[in-house]
Amino acid sequence: MRTPSPITLPARLRADAPGSPEPFGFDERLYSAQEVASRLGVSERWVRDHATRRSPRIRAVKLGPLVRFRWPDVQAFLAELAARNDSKCR
Repeated sequence: MRTPSPITLPARLRADAPGSPEPFGFDERLYSAQEVASRLGVSERWVRDHATRRSPRIRAVKLGPLVRFRWPDVQAFLAELAARNDSKCR
C-alpha cells in the first residue's frame, strides 16, 4: 500500500513566495453582507453597493453566487474612507 504524497502548492500560491499576498488563513472567518452591515450599523444594501463599486471598494470573496467578506478587508476599507474624508476637510 502506498502512502499518499503531500500536496505541493504552486509557487504563486505559497505564503513564503516572494511578493506573495498575505496568506488567507483557514481559521479566518468569512462574513456575509448582513453580518458586516450589522457590525457597521449600515444596511446590507450599502455593504453590497460598496463591494461592487470601483473606489473606495470593500474587497469581497465570491463563492459562486455568494459574496463574503474578510474582516481585515472591511477594516482597510474603513481606513481608506477615513483618509479620504480627512483629506477633503483640509
